[in-house]
Amino acid sequence: MVTSSFTKNFILDNKKTVDSFSKIISTPAESVKIHRTLTLPKRVRQGEIRLKQILSR
Repeated sequence: MVTSSFTKNFILDNKKTVDSFSKIISTPAESVKIHRTLTLPKRVRQGEIRLKQILSR
């Protein structure tokens, strides 16, 4: 993970932490694509029924 080299105090005290921080800053955030067919009311209801079946076992 990129942030594993940071301390809790957020001190960039060596080359590894500086490089890691630079990578985070220079990389744009990726947007999450949502498949709209998965959020249709019919699909939501099917998911609820399936989840109830799984949990009732």
